[in-house]
Amino acid sequence: MSSLPTASALRRVGGLSLAAGSLFAAAGAGAWMIVTKQLQAEKITVPGNAPRFAGKPVQGPATAYVEAIVIKGNAERGAGGRTFADISNALRGVDASSDEAKELRNQSAALATGASLRTSLMTSVLAYGVSAFAVGLGGFLIVAGSQLRRADS
Repeated sequence: MSSLPTASALRRVGGLSLAAGSLFAAAGAGAWMIVTKQLQAEKITVPGNAPRFAGKPVQGPATAYVEAIVIKGNAERGAGGRTFADISNALRGVDASSDEAKELRNQSAALATGASLRTSLMTSVLAYGVSAFAVGLGGFLIVAGSQLRRADS
């Protein structure tokens, strides 16, 4: 038969939970601020053809996500709706020195640039999510730890 933990053991676990929660919350908030400052430093503005936040600076998860969606759509329109695979297949069927090959290479470069920009923005969106998770987990640990610290002797 097992015994219940003592009040002092619960208070120790509560203290550890408070410390870990504070660390998680501070780290999450700090990461959020760093990502925001880095996005602000880029001075990106959501373009007018965005479904939301047109003209707003990219400085948070929502505006970064919308900007990534707009870049994807613009890159696809610029490539005539073609994908990398479509362009590669088309390049195999044309003379490498032709004007069509040059246009296909330009479309491929535009798609690559768009993919790179989208990846960077989506990474910032992911960083915001992880930061929010860390703050939330920290908050939970702080609440749980404070309750454990109140254990009666």
